[in-house]
Amino acid sequence: MIALAPLGPAAAAAPSEIGDISCNGGSLNVQYDPGITFSKSTVRLTANGEMGICNSQNHPKITGGTVRVESALTGACPGPVGPGYAKVTINWNDGSRTVIDQSTFRGDAQSFSLEGGSIADGSFAGGTARANGRTTSNLIELGAGCVLGGVTSYAATIDQFAVGDI
Repeated sequence: MIALAPLGPAAAAAPSEIGDISCNGGSLNVQYDPGITFSKSTVRLTANGEMGICNSQNHPKITGGTVRVESALTGACPGPVGPGYAKVTINWNDGSRTVIDQSTFRGDAQSFSLEGGSIADGSFAGGTARANGRTTSNLIELGAGCVLGGVTSYAATIDQFAVGDI
């Protein structure tokens, strides 16, 4: 006869096992549907970009990657947009992936930030995330977009994107 012991809950990874990564100098192309106007409304945000140059002591093979951000937010010209929850998916250059649920996205005509959330899947699971960047699109053109049917897209830098035990 074999005795079975009940299984306890899985132990969470220790911060030193999660590790961290910091990326600088990336880019992000943000799109809104419908476009943002002077009237406050809910919009769908989809952003795609490059993480820039990344380094991690625990994950030295990761040197870059691509990022996708998806969210439904409330916004109006010239801002703010959000805050609201966003799902972030990062595909690292070593073939691994990180999925961050419920990060808080905030933005305006000049900058954006992404904070918190829980890394539910992939590399750095159990950690959190933080990112910030600046709008690189022409602010006069963005202002004209507010008047002429809505801002549907803009470009931004990713000044810093940190993931993991941060």
